[in-house]
Amino acid sequence: MKDHRSSRRRLVTGLSTAGLLTALPFTPLTAAKTYTPLKPPKKPSATLKAAPLPAQTFAGMVLNRLGYGITPGFMDENFFQGLGSNDANRLSQFVNQQLAGGNDVEVNQRINQAGTYETLNKTLNQLWVDYHIDINDQTSSSRPIYEHMRLKFLRSTYSLFPLRERIAEFWHDHFNIYGYDYYARSVWSSWDRDVIRTHMLGNFKDFLIATARHPAMLYYLDNHNNFDGDSNENYGREMIELHTLGVENYYGLAQPGDVPKIFVDESGGAWPGDGMIQKFYVDNDVYETARCLTGWRVNDSSSLGDTGEFYYDNGRHDNFAKAVLSGGYQNFPANKGEDDGLKVMEMLAYHPGTGKHIAGKLARAFISDNPPQQVIDDVAAVFHDNRAAANQLELVFKALFNHAAFSDPQYWQSKVKRPFDVVVSAMRACDADFTIQPDDGDSNSFGYRMDDTGHFPYDWRPPDGYPTDSAFWMNSTALVQTWKTVDWLIDHDSSGNTPDPLLPILPYVIQHFQNLPQTQLLPDNILSFWMSRIFDQTPTGGWTGDPVFESIMTFFLSRPSDLAYPQWPRSNFIEKDQLFENKWPYYWGTRLRGAVKLMIASPYFMQR
Repeated sequence: MKDHRSSRRRLVTGLSTAGLLTALPFTPLTAAKTYTPLKPPKKPSATLKAAPLPAQTFAGMVLNRLGYGITPGFMDENFFQGLGSNDANRLSQFVNQQLAGGNDVEVNQRINQAGTYETLNKTLNQLWVDYHIDINDQTSSSRPIYEHMRLKFLRSTYSLFPLRERIAEFWHDHFNIYGYDYYARSVWSSWDRDVIRTHMLGNFKDFLIATARHPAMLYYLDNHNNFDGDSNENYGREMIELHTLGVENYYGLAQPGDVPKIFVDESGGAWPGDGMIQKFYVDNDVYETARCLTGWRVNDSSSLGDTGEFYYDNGRHDNFAKAVLSGGYQNFPANKGEDDGLKVMEMLAYHPGTGKHIAGKLARAFISDNPPQQVIDDVAAVFHDNRAAANQLELVFKALFNHAAFSDPQYWQSKVKRPFDVVVSAMRACDADFTIQPDDGDSNSFGYRMDDTGHFPYDWRPPDGYPTDSAFWMNSTALVQTWKTVDWLIDHDSSGNTPDPLLPILPYVIQHFQNLPQTQLLPDNILSFWMSRIFDQTPTGGWTGDPVFESIMTFFLSRPSDLAYPQWPRSNFIEKDQLFENKWPYYWGTRLRGAVKLMIASPYFMQR
């Protein structure tokens, strides 16, 4: 098995028709504002959004934001309308069903049929032994991450519960770990299953503790090497700056005693007796948090059994008193051992600033790069008020998705899809039959192409996770490489024989028109069929005249390379055998696949 990063091959094909889209410019949007009361980061001068799809439906908005777009005949407008009597009720029902989950039948069938996903059900200890200790020429330490990078595509494309995949994706970015990190890659199945998916709708404090105890995180941010006398602040800093309070709650180089305080209704343990704690954190809180987490290690010693599991080493713990978010008062008594780490994570998880930080990230990920402050405040209140609840995060997501701001049309289509979203939503819209799996040539070819988009699952090296800001992804590399990946999916013939691409474009046209008079095979009708299928709607008066539709029609009717034949008249129907058999000189089947590529590469499809 080869590491996809070190054995890439050059792409030799591309979306040759994509140049037509330059006539359809992306539209500017006011720069996003982040909730940053004290230390705002630098903001881009402008962000971008895709040109809006005309008269997008409520269902289309929901399925794009809370899933990976429509799946015709399964998860589409008709499906959504059947969920209730009005949009608010239908949205609530959809969210409840998706969060509840269940037997993901097609995903499980495809995993079983593939027969090559061998690491998914192995315990942490089994993964450690099989892929960290006992590696050999036949066993790669990268096998778990290698499988999960591919499984992410399989799950997102075929899941009955795409919202759960979206939520797992959000938390993977929030608690980001580079998947190919030396220690993370061998235990990734446990990280995804035991940490992310087990806790993603549960209690945030428990979630935070689970991330801190897992060997993938302990090694990635160096806390395994954090001990008394040589404190390593790397993990403590990221826990505060990224996982909990966020940099918007940083008070600069001030001393703890100079930081404004707020009241939190907590008592006992490390909580100050009067309930007054710092509203913001300073550098000293980072240093003290790192001291609280000394001695948190991985059992990677043969003398202890070398299990790969969490191991608390009191001999390496700083047992002196500590002060975190207390204004300098030592609220962590001496000699409390492992409890120091548990209590500091409770303080961070229960701090109101953490709720605001995470609510802001959620609103920017699921609503808009510039969401209204009210939704952030309202969701943060739910986060904080339910901080001790076992289903805290489930309540948070319900509050977010059922908030008036989520359904407000002014925020529809205000974000662009990231490359992963574009590819998966294309596979769903085109009814792909492609079980992406390890040890498969087509899957590897697909992986090489996706890697070049800059958005391959679990492949982001810094701890801040893949950006959700639209401007980051509106660059030529991400866009072109994404279109190249879709190009390959639509044209690739895995059999090597007659055209039978992974995304079946022509078969659906044949099915739709085969019992209709041949005179119905007009260019407008053929392209309108696929536009309506891809976007799950038809504008009032039809697609004719729409700027995206007309640009694609220009390509569809272009003159053949054999100049003895003229450009096809728009008013002429196409004979069935010419279309269905992709005959020379017009090669209508090829043209149709190119037209669908353009639909997917269009500004309409890029919106989310």
